[in-house]
Amino acid sequence: MSAAVIPIRVPESRESKAAVERYQDAYRAAEKAIAFGENVRLGGMFLGGVVFIVAVVAFVLSPTAHSGIPGVSFLLFAGTVLLVSISHVLGRGFCVQGQLLKAALDADVNSSPFLSNAQRAKAMSLGTQLWAPTQLWVPDNIALRAA
Repeated sequence: MSAAVIPIRVPESRESKAAVERYQDAYRAAEKAIAFGENVRLGGMFLGGVVFIVAVVAFVLSPTAHSGIPGVSFLLFAGTVLLVSISHVLGRGFCVQGQLLKAALDADVNSSPFLSNAQRAKAMSLGTQLWAPTQLWVPDNIALRAA
């Protein structure tokens, strides 16, 4: 009986390099979807803020503001709430789609028989060595006292 030999460094084939590049491109697409969702959310909040300021100015400058119900200002306030709500929901939807794509890619990369562990880490944009804190860091200028 002979013992199995596990090679320390597996040479990368052309196919596995292409698979790593394809996975990296897919991860970039997922990150772009997440970034787009955040931009939609932030853009909606910015536009909502602009519409809110216009509504306040219209309320202050309206001659009917002191004598009756200011219809234009009320519609602008309602439009602000609607705009921010819709942009928040759409932005979160894009973020969720990006996160789901990343989760599916993680499963695909992890189960790929064509990739080594180093190639999996490269495809997932992980470092070659995962870092985990082993102790709590306390700055030197803070003295810990028993109360």
